[in-house]
Amino acid sequence: MAKWIRFEQNGKPGIGTLEGDTVAVHTGDMFAGATPTGQTLKLTDVRVLTPCDPSKMICLWNNFHQLAAKNDFKEPKEPLWFLKAPNSYWPANKPIQRPATYTGKIIYEGELGVVIGKTCFNISEAEAGDYIFGYTCVNDVTAVDLLRKDKSFEQWARSKSFDTFGVFGPVIATGLDPMKLSVRTILNGKERQNYPVADMFFPPHRLVAAISKDVTLMPGDIIACGTSLGAGTMGDAHNVVDIAIDGVGSLSNVFDQVLPSPYLLGAPPRQKKICVVGAGAIGGLLAAKFALAGEDVTVIDQGAHLAAIQKNGLKLEWHDGKVHTAKMKAVNKATEAGKQDIVVLAVKAHFLDQVVRDIDSLLGPDTIVLTVQNGLPWWYFQKLGGQYDNQRLQSLDPTGVLTRYIDPSRIIGCVVYPAAAATAPGVIHHVEGDRFPIGELDGKETERVKELHDVFVKAGLRSMVLPDIRSEIWLKAWGNLSFNPISALTHATLVDICQFAETRELAANMMKEAQDIAQKLGVTFRVSIDKRIAGAEAVGAHKTSMLQDVEAGRSLETEALIGSILEMAKLTNTPAPAIQSVYALVKLLNKVMLLEGGGVKVEKIGKAA
Repeated sequence: MAKWIRFEQNGKPGIGTLEGDTVAVHTGDMFAGATPTGQTLKLTDVRVLTPCDPSKMICLWNNFHQLAAKNDFKEPKEPLWFLKAPNSYWPANKPIQRPATYTGKIIYEGELGVVIGKTCFNISEAEAGDYIFGYTCVNDVTAVDLLRKDKSFEQWARSKSFDTFGVFGPVIATGLDPMKLSVRTILNGKERQNYPVADMFFPPHRLVAAISKDVTLMPGDIIACGTSLGAGTMGDAHNVVDIAIDGVGSLSNVFDQVLPSPYLLGAPPRQKKICVVGAGAIGGLLAAKFALAGEDVTVIDQGAHLAAIQKNGLKLEWHDGKVHTAKMKAVNKATEAGKQDIVVLAVKAHFLDQVVRDIDSLLGPDTIVLTVQNGLPWWYFQKLGGQYDNQRLQSLDPTGVLTRYIDPSRIIGCVVYPAAAATAPGVIHHVEGDRFPIGELDGKETERVKELHDVFVKAGLRSMVLPDIRSEIWLKAWGNLSFNPISALTHATLVDICQFAETRELAANMMKEAQDIAQKLGVTFRVSIDKRIAGAEAVGAHKTSMLQDVEAGRSLETEALIGSILEMAKLTNTPAPAIQSVYALVKLLNKVMLLEGGGVKVEKIGKAA
């Protein structure tokens, strides 16, 4: 066993073996018979270089079972690889640099690197050991926002080949059994990755054999074996990242960066007049966050909730235990609110036709209308183009009042991912999540949608401007159309639905039918049904909004969550028997609750005397 190192002293390069903090200097070729000189140097007296100078660095994607299982990746039939450019090669202990032309996220990936010792082409797995010189540590740094920036072409080489992004070293360790190794990544003192090399789909010997059938491998070439769970963002202003592999060594680098502005327009937006129509779970969360960020917020609501906000403000209980009370203007009529910069329509979809009749009193020449309803929106076909352009969804806008009163040029779509609940008059409890993707109806990245993004960021919420807001709406609606009605009928939480075989299967069937409908409308889903269900399961024992409405005796969002999708099924001639059956049951439940004037709640029964 040996640990080979390359170094520079007094401007001259050298090679040697590392023992503790001492370098035993060698002459000759590391890969073709180096000879010890007898000279030793202190490690502190030399500048460490990359331990070899590869002609190419070949990097693997999707090579670990655990990561594939988490992300629902299929097992590859052969190694999936890409190249890092030679300009990216970077040694230990030198700072990783943020590219001047890139402001997005930069991630680390701790990996095992296989170092080739002899030229080889088209070798067998049994022969591969003779061509492997040793192993090194690799940090496969990635400008991850570039990777899928263009949907037509994934930019692997570009996102991973910036200067300093191919970090490896500090040594090449020989004489090791790679299948006994584990890779650990420590970011700022906290372990982020710890996974065994043995979890690979294609372990080192198989990788070398398979890749040698595609390209000639040269001495010093590196195959970075891919990464597993825990790769993530180096997001602080000062980052120290260590890739540690017992028996090989530790690759340490700092990444100091001037953090890019979170604001798309470069600075916090000016104060906005924002009216939130409906201060329930999500509307109340937004109103409180906007007000706490200094916006001029007005809410429109009614009853005890309105009275509590007028008297005490709106209390927001965040999931981490922090509680804030936001002061704001609270009224029960749009005419009392005045002209606004942003109007957030946060009432249930079936109440929209009532609130929009007075919306003109809120609208100035440039007022944005932001819609945050569950399910599909009434404006879905407006400004869409194509076969169904401006088709009116009868289930969501039966009288056409929404289409008449709200100009689609005012609308920005939004998808709501946080879970929250109104737990008492004037109190909103946040369960999880803080993400609000937004987008123009025609997909353009306008100045106003960027500014709205910045308003969310200023409020401490996450947002992104999407070029196709409808696909994201479908992704959220995909779960709502199944989990909400099933929970309303069974009184089960998300985790209960997902872990009960029959309801999990029912949800999957409903989602498959919805997927067939959406695909006929040109929508693609970026996750699988199983992954979408797993995401809902991970939320835990959360009651869906429809179940909360059932327990409170409120009318249900039947048409927005289910009826609208059935209307699209008829429009596209797509069968949807599972959705149709559940829709019928929920619609009847809603009718019974309204006729009886009450809700349904499951409560424990005390023991009989």
